[in-house]
Amino acid sequence: MPLWVVLLAMLVALALAALILSRVAGPLYALLFPPEVPVPPGAQEVAHEKPERGGEYWVYRTQRTGQEVAAFYEKEGASCRYSPVPDYVTSPSLGQGGPYSVAQCQGSHKLAGLGVSWEVNIHTGYSEQEGPTIFRLTVYR
Repeated sequence: MPLWVVLLAMLVALALAALILSRVAGPLYALLFPPEVPVPPGAQEVAHEKPERGGEYWVYRTQRTGQEVAAFYEKEGASCRYSPVPDYVTSPSLGQGGPYSVAQCQGSHKLAGLGVSWEVNIHTGYSEQEGPTIFRLTVYR
């Protein structure tokens, strides 16, 4: 068999291997190193649960306001639905109320065809020792 035929066969095999690798490398990387869900700087993890069904979730507390946490997730590409502010927050004459919902945000990241989506429920109005903002981050892979 002539040398040029062997070299051509090796070149075709190398091109085929490169094509296969280019198709497999991205999803394999995403499986080994799944995309991380963003968490605002300074947030402290309070709880972490991985139920048999449904999304894995974390509970965080932070010194940031609920609006700042929602703005962080909006900058990360999430869309947020804001809750109305309760009357006892806007009218001090009604007395001190309790924690209240600020927003619910949903977002996602994609990497090599695989992705992760998340939902964040943000509440504020807790005591300084508790937060004052607590949010629950649910992740769906």
